[in-house]
Amino acid sequence: MGNEKRQEVGVEQKRDIETDVAVIGAGASGLCAALTLSFGGVSVVIFEQEPEPGGMTNYAEGMFAVGSRLQKKKKVGLTVEEAFNTHMEETHWLANPRLVRTFMDKTADTIDWLESLGAQFSGLFTISPLTPRVWHQMVGFGKEGLIAPLYQKAQSEKNIQVHFETEVKGLMTENGSVVGLVAQDKDGEIRVKAKAVVIAAGGYQDNKEWVDKYCKSGFTQPVVPGKHVGSGIQMAWDAGAEPYDMGVMQTIVLVPGEDLSSQLLVAGYQPGLWVNKLGERFCNESICWKFPMAGNALARQPGAAAWCIFDDDARTRMKDNGVQYVLGEFYDILKNLPDLDDELARGMSEGKVVRGGSLEELAAQMDIDAARLRETLDEYNQACAGNYDPIFGKDRVYLQGIKTPTFWAVKLGLSCFMTNGGIRINHKAEVLREDRTVISGLYAIGCSAGGIVGDTYEVSTTGGSLSFAVNTGRIAGETILQRLGK
Repeated sequence: MGNEKRQEVGVEQKRDIETDVAVIGAGASGLCAALTLSFGGVSVVIFEQEPEPGGMTNYAEGMFAVGSRLQKKKKVGLTVEEAFNTHMEETHWLANPRLVRTFMDKTADTIDWLESLGAQFSGLFTISPLTPRVWHQMVGFGKEGLIAPLYQKAQSEKNIQVHFETEVKGLMTENGSVVGLVAQDKDGEIRVKAKAVVIAAGGYQDNKEWVDKYCKSGFTQPVVPGKHVGSGIQMAWDAGAEPYDMGVMQTIVLVPGEDLSSQLLVAGYQPGLWVNKLGERFCNESICWKFPMAGNALARQPGAAAWCIFDDDARTRMKDNGVQYVLGEFYDILKNLPDLDDELARGMSEGKVVRGGSLEELAAQMDIDAARLRETLDEYNQACAGNYDPIFGKDRVYLQGIKTPTFWAVKLGLSCFMTNGGIRINHKAEVLREDRTVISGLYAIGCSAGGIVGDTYEVSTTGGSLSFAVNTGRIAGETILQRLGK
């Protein structure tokens, strides 16, 4: 590592550090970049504003890969070409094709690389009956299965230093190149001279001003609130980077305030009948399999709010026989909801559930015009009776009538996981100006970087955000090693 010099300034200290590479953020992308660099003989200093590593990765279930050893063992025949073409079509070719292909080509090798470092994968899954098995889930989620072994390995590397509870305030530049950064911890300012800086600081989902400005949903409370306000993105812009792919947010429909494994949330997220505040059906409810699509649909409704309506027959089915849909692997599909009656009672006490002995009574509890709700329900029940949805074309398996009192309605609201994008990069993770020239010494990875999504996060590459973070971390590290002649 480089030398650290301290200068007394009042009660604070100014410190100067020299290192080969400075990394902003100790999540999956930052740790993978740092380890790649350290294995290549390069010194790295990581700055993390939180008191522990991981960031949003701590809450991730798994990551995308194609062609991995696990997929081959499970006879998953998906090719990189097929995955690439599906992703580009799903993103309407708004994603950066060279970046997407470079990232996908690396995913299989990265699973092996992560396992060699101690990462543990529990199996191979898909989020939807309509999507391929590309989701490599981690034992104990990202915190235990990925971040813990990566950070343990980083601690054993003499070339890596990590500064927690240290906020990076800005980049240092000379003649258009990035030559370091300025950080701040409880002891004062740290000036870091580096041959390269890697921005791995995540998205901006906690920045209300930016989300209201750029995202079609407007600000909505993140599932995991934190300090992701886009500071790394702003630093890159200040250094001349082109703003790119702003406005992509991973929205999701949830029961407000409920944990993702909550039985009340599971019951409320079934693809039955969803109505908005006006009592109108507004989507094919089975798009909840592709949660960002359901988020898009809800974001366009009055107040970004809705209700999931079901009857007592459905309540009994869910309680005794299981559910048709779950979000990820937080709750098992077809698993029954033994505590549903207690959960519905709790939901009523918290204003998340209403019920009625008649449809009119339910409408009054929902503050919806009863005649309009009756029209919607009659139309829906007719579709169920005919085993065909002429309005939105919902799969027949989800067409179950709502006829038996008591009638129930569970409140639905909009939330989000994270944002994707902000800084334009090329397929080497180098940061680009608007004229597509490279800003020497500056790299961006993970959710800070644009080019992977398009206008909506798509889930045919389930776990794409984490996979993009890990793989761009490796790509950035390899690019820097090549630049430094390692």
